[in-house]
Amino acid sequence: MTQPTTSVNSNDSERRQNASDLDKAETELRGLKTTQRLRLVWLLASLACVGFLGWAMFVGIWTSYRGPFSILGTLAAMVSTVAAAHFLLRHQPVIASKEYSLVELQSERVQLAAEAAADTRATLRVYRIAALDDIETYRTRAKTNRRYSNILQWAIILGSVTATSLTSITAGAAASTAEWIRWVAAAVSAMVSVAAGVTGFFKFRERGFNQQQTADNIEKHQKALELGIREYAGRSEEEALRLFAQNVEELKDEQRKRELQLEQSSDQREHRQS
Repeated sequence: MTQPTTSVNSNDSERRQNASDLDKAETELRGLKTTQRLRLVWLLASLACVGFLGWAMFVGIWTSYRGPFSILGTLAAMVSTVAAAHFLLRHQPVIASKEYSLVELQSERVQLAAEAAADTRATLRVYRIAALDDIETYRTRAKTNRRYSNILQWAIILGSVTATSLTSITAGAAASTAEWIRWVAAAVSAMVSVAAGVTGFFKFRERGFNQQQTADNIEKHQKALELGIREYAGRSEEEALRLFAQNVEELKDEQRKRELQLEQSSDQREHRQS
C-alpha cells in the first residue's frame, strides 16, 4: 500500500521540480532574447552612423568638416558596428542552447504528466497541458506581429511627414543645401514605400489579430474545463477532456485556414505585380 503512495509523491515532486526548472529556463531565455534585441538595435544604429558619416566623408556634404570629424566619426561607428556584430553573434549559440534545454524540459513535463496514468485518459491529460503551450505560442506570435505592424505604421506616418517637410524646406534653402535635402527626402520616401509594401505583403496586423483570437478562445475553453462550466458541466473527466481536445483542434484548424488564406492572398498579389 505504501509503494503506490511513494510513487505518486515522487511523481509530484518531480513535476514540481520540473515546473521550477521550466520557469527558470523561460526567464533566462527571455532575458537573453531581450539582450540580443538591444544588441541588434545597437548594431542597426551603428550601421546607420557608418552609412551617414561615410556618405558625408566621401560625397562631401559637410565640406567644412570633411576632414577629422567625418573620418574619426566613421572609424568610431565602424568599430561600434564590429563590436555590436561580435556580441550579437557570440551569444546566439547560448540562446540556441537555452531553447533546446527549454524544449527538453517541456518534453519532460509531458512525460511526467503521462506517468500519472497509463490509459487513454493520460493522453487527454497530456493534451490539456500541451494546450497551455499552444496558448503561449499563439500569444507570443501575436505580440510579435503587432509589434512589427506598429513599427511599420509609425515608419509610414513619420516618414511621410518628414518627406513632406523636407520637400517644403528646399524652396527657401540654398542650392548646395537644397541638393542634399532632396536626396534625404528621396531616401525617406523610398523607406515609406518599402514599409507600406512590407505591411501589405506580410499582413502583420491581420496575423496578430487572428493569433490573439485563437489564443483567447483556447484559454476560454481551458478555463471552462477547469471550472466545469458551459458545455463541460455535468460530464465525467474523460468526456470533458475529449470534448476539450475536439474544440481545441477545431480552433487550431480554423487558425491554420486563416493563415493559409493570408498566404494565398500574398502570393496572388505577388503574381499580379510580376
